[in-house]
Amino acid sequence: MRQKVQSEADDKLRRALENMRFASCTDEDLNFLDSRIAGFRPENPRLNRSSIRNISIITARNSQKDALNRMGAERFARDTGQTLVHFCSIDRVSARSVDKGRWKGCMQSDIKKMTLNLQKKLWDALPSTTNEYIPGKLSLCMGMPIMLRANDATELCITKGQEAVVCGWHATEGPAGQQVLETLFVRLVKPPKKIQITGLPENVVPLVRTVSHITVLLEDDTLLSVLREQVVCLLNFGMTDYTSQGKSREQNPVELAHCRNHMSYYVALSRGFTAAGTVIVQGFDAAKITGGMSGFLRQELRELEILDEITRLRYEGRLPRTVTGVYRRGLIRSYYAWKSDHRDPAHFHPAMRWNSSMGPRVPEAVVYSDWKPSFKVTNKRKRDPADSAHHDERQKKVVVNADPIVANVHAPHLIPSVRKPVGLIWDPRDYSCAYDATFTIFSNIWTDNPDKWTAHFGSLSGSLGEFAAQLYSVSEGASSLENVRNMVRRGMHAIKPDYFPYGHNTTSVDRIAQILLPSKFYAVGNQSCSRCGYIDRRNYGMLESYLSAGLSTRRQYPEGVPIADWVSQYLATGRQTCPLCRQEGVRQRLNMTTKLRSVPPIMVFDLSSDRLVFNDDLKFSCGEETIVMKLRGIIYGGQNHFTCRYVQQDGTVWFHDGITTGSSCLRENKLQDLKDRLCLHRCGAKLAVAAIYAINTV
Repeated sequence: MRQKVQSEADDKLRRALENMRFASCTDEDLNFLDSRIAGFRPENPRLNRSSIRNISIITARNSQKDALNRMGAERFARDTGQTLVHFCSIDRVSARSVDKGRWKGCMQSDIKKMTLNLQKKLWDALPSTTNEYIPGKLSLCMGMPIMLRANDATELCITKGQEAVVCGWHATEGPAGQQVLETLFVRLVKPPKKIQITGLPENVVPLVRTVSHITVLLEDDTLLSVLREQVVCLLNFGMTDYTSQGKSREQNPVELAHCRNHMSYYVALSRGFTAAGTVIVQGFDAAKITGGMSGFLRQELRELEILDEITRLRYEGRLPRTVTGVYRRGLIRSYYAWKSDHRDPAHFHPAMRWNSSMGPRVPEAVVYSDWKPSFKVTNKRKRDPADSAHHDERQKKVVVNADPIVANVHAPHLIPSVRKPVGLIWDPRDYSCAYDATFTIFSNIWTDNPDKWTAHFGSLSGSLGEFAAQLYSVSEGASSLENVRNMVRRGMHAIKPDYFPYGHNTTSVDRIAQILLPSKFYAVGNQSCSRCGYIDRRNYGMLESYLSAGLSTRRQYPEGVPIADWVSQYLATGRQTCPLCRQEGVRQRLNMTTKLRSVPPIMVFDLSSDRLVFNDDLKFSCGEETIVMKLRGIIYGGQNHFTCRYVQQDGTVWFHDGITTGSSCLRENKLQDLKDRLCLHRCGAKLAVAAIYAINTV
């Protein structure tokens, strides 16, 4: 937060942001945030104040940003008594391949020529349907706020994300009779330095029309490569939380209802200078900022704070020379070796302080092997048949005498014709255990009914659809599960390289699940208050393929709760508190009435709360039909490694570890013979981190 003053409200906002960073907001924080929700009562902040009326609202989704910009432009023109002028782009179909980026599962369109009908559709399409967010139509008038979208001239502060207002333009007529911008003149808002161009007022700069290669998502979900001529800017009545990073705002209206997690909440709310300038549009989901953060994020923040403490002590000359290390882990181990009491620094936030559930306080030692490049020498001399036979005989001897597990590590396997489950072999160069555990379960589920599961996986995401399609080549012996895993992993790395790194850095199962099972709602809910009778007429999306119980489940169910009961409670619990009761000083959680439209074919439950108890199956009533989902897999994590248990349709449980079992799965027992479901929460020294349920396709 970029605070410039310190009032009582500012102090409450600062404390709320500190706790929000760790998803540990208190009731006092929630009460303060409730007080910043826009409303009509005298004590509520107003969105129609002149100081905030034309300020960009931070939201989570690009589609919402586009809607805010469209409505904001129309309102701004009415307020100022002007008429919007529509400037359209000049588009041509390009022969360049499309950039699938956000649309992995979409195919390239076979359109070869730009028609007038297609051009009009491209003009009316939202900027978020293009990969570069370049609008087909800019609706402008004098004084309208805009945001620059390209780093055209950094020395003139014409940079991506710079805010400005329209001062004038020069336009011509396009090939279809539309108005086309040649130059747009804008006045920069609070640039880093004063800009003076000869012949123009201070801080006024020209933006010229440029040619850009873009990919457009068409109405039929196909992708078209387009060469677009347009001034690269957007209206600025809404911006995403991603775009807002690094900005400082005196007036900070935010829309939090669709923010994905506590980090998104923190980014949006921390852009403001003061509490008085912070306005929350609609409400917010308190569960996202009170449930606690994931163990991986907590570990990362803990280690960063410890490294910061080491840096401070070294700067002050209070650190002995024995505290040293080439890598992070070794440096932290040497720090704790020096601090014999192993206590965390006093300034640590309570959510980051060590407790026994976090595992060892001091990170385990890691032996780093020396890296040596391998050179493959190809002998192009044609071998004699006798030499070939001798060479094959030597190869057979090596395989016979080799340890079977070690031999499997270097040889990719194929799915055998027998119905014994198979797993993926761990990659020792680019650690792959999280992918191995996930894809071992998914690939074996696919073998139940390949055609149906290929369709189901494709309906969930493009990444899963591509994974399922490649499994056919594995079953035919033309590829291996490891090759398919690596292909999907490359796609994930391209989307979020920090989340899905290579080398001796692993990822988490929940991150993989969020890519494979993106947000898609299978039910609609409406909220109401049992205390005062308030009814929220809005529809809320419910029931996704990936659900996280959150750490708050520990407080709600200290003795544990079956997953089926937790899902029922999740579908019946509202997302906000009642606004009418809140005005009376009462925090009354709304109830949710949910109607299922369908059921996802796969559901993954995050078990970070360690209070969810496994059910053999989950039952959903969808109209007059009852859909049953069976437990098909459990993923375990601990000590920087993941393993899994796969459950066949007949209830047979198999164990897989890509390091120790290689491509094999070890049979354990029947699921119904495991009377104590709590024993499924642990596998050796590792704890369950995810449970996977699937519908029956046989």
